[in-house]
Amino acid sequence: MPTQNGLAYRPSTHWISSIDQALANRLLTQLKQTERSLLLDQAELVELDNAQVLVRAGQPLSHAFFPTNCMISLLANPSKARCLEVGQIGFEGMLGASSALGVTASAFDAVVTGAGQAWRMPLAALRMQCLHSRFLSVLMVRYLYTELGQMGALAACGQFHVLEQRLARLLLMCQDRMRVPDLEVTHESLARVMGVRRASVTLLAGLFQSRHLIHHRRGHMVVADRAGLLAAACTCYAQDLAFYEQVMSEKWPP
Repeated sequence: MPTQNGLAYRPSTHWISSIDQALANRLLTQLKQTERSLLLDQAELVELDNAQVLVRAGQPLSHAFFPTNCMISLLANPSKARCLEVGQIGFEGMLGASSALGVTASAFDAVVTGAGQAWRMPLAALRMQCLHSRFLSVLMVRYLYTELGQMGALAACGQFHVLEQRLARLLLMCQDRMRVPDLEVTHESLARVMGVRRASVTLLAGLFQSRHLIHHRRGHMVVADRAGLLAAACTCYAQDLAFYEQVMSEKWPP
């Protein structure tokens, strides 16, 4: 079984016949077929488990991950007792863009907060491809810029918006990245990435359920009314999506 930093990765055995896994990650879809094939020939589709640590802050990342239906959180961890989510990666992005461009150490902890599948490939192979492909290098830079924008939005959201708006936004972001209405999350895990007390999340989850926005049970939250959650969320959610589309959909240089 392949390992990284002593951690095991399970090759994926769950193929969804209606989805082309080579096109299940949005960054990979932007590559020409020949370029995408060159990368995926050196990659493997693996299963990532909840709470799996992919890299710690300050450590080098040896592999890049392109999620297809899982979620990876970037966590700032100033103390062992508390942490805060500063970034969230799903099928729209990747873990390892900065490393592919030559940065050695990870700035944050990268932890799986939604189990699922991802393409895993050696960073050495990705770096080599970046050296030979201007298109791929620009794609990495543009995606990093969207990550920077997301981090700034999350910081502002945490400072200026109420917890109810932040939780609604977080659930919408989780659903976008997991591509399912049934989210395998706990009150504890949500509180941890939001940097708040578990009791606060439990109280709000009960409020959302009373308004029929979600149904929650142990270890799961089902989004029952997405439109209602959108109305409850702050404007950061829509602005974040619009910023990503603006940056990633710009006309490429010749």
